[in-house]
Order: sequence, then C-alpha cells, then structure tokens
Amino acid sequence: MVCPKCHSSGGRRSRRRTFLDYLASVAGLVPWRCIQCEKRFHARSVALRNMRYARCGICGNLELQKISAEYVPGYLALLARMLALPALRCDPCRHKFFAVRPVLKEMPRFTSTSRDQAA
Repeated sequence: MVCPKCHSSGGRRSRRRTFLDYLASVAGLVPWRCIQCEKRFHARSVALRNMRYARCGICGNLELQKISAEYVPGYLALLARMLALPALRCDPCRHKFFAVRPVLKEMPRFTSTSRDQAA
C-alpha cells in the first residue's frame, strides 16, 4: 500500500475505530497506517478487478491452492462438503477455507522461446 503523504510503500492495516471507519468498510475502504510517517488513510484492500475472485480472509492473498475438502476444519465444513464447494489454502498464512467465488487464474505469459516459435 502506497502512502498518499510520503509515497512510501510501507503501509499496514489499522484498526477500525470510529463509526465512519465502519461505514467506509461497507464501501470496501479499510483503514491503513504508514510505517514511515504514521499517517492514517483509507484505501481498498483488494483492487476492484479482483473483487469477484476468491481470496484469503486473513491476509487477502489471491494466489490460492486447491486442497482436499477433508483438510478444512470448522463447524460448517460438513455443509460445504455436501454443497461441493472448492476447498482452498493460502500458502503464506496457511489458512484453509471453502470459497464460493472462483479462483483467480494467472494470465499466460509469453517467453522469448514461445514468441520465436510463433514468428
């Protein structure tokens, strides 16, 4: 997250404190705090183009791995298994969960060898 005051990339999530913080969260804006200048600001945690894809509820990571449904703990896991929801795992925080949204698939990137072969 880039700070609007000092333009550093060191931003961390801040706690919601006021009613306006909670109201802004409804619109998708969450509070952040710059580590360098201590300025508090609001910004989206996920880009609008990625809102329709599954993401980790803890860290917001979009790069998820599909796992077997039997590894996901929780009270509603049985219901999610019966509905055949995909089970996912976030690699950085190792959070396991079921998702209703589709998983983001990376766009294929061209390498120099694939461009040479196409030409």
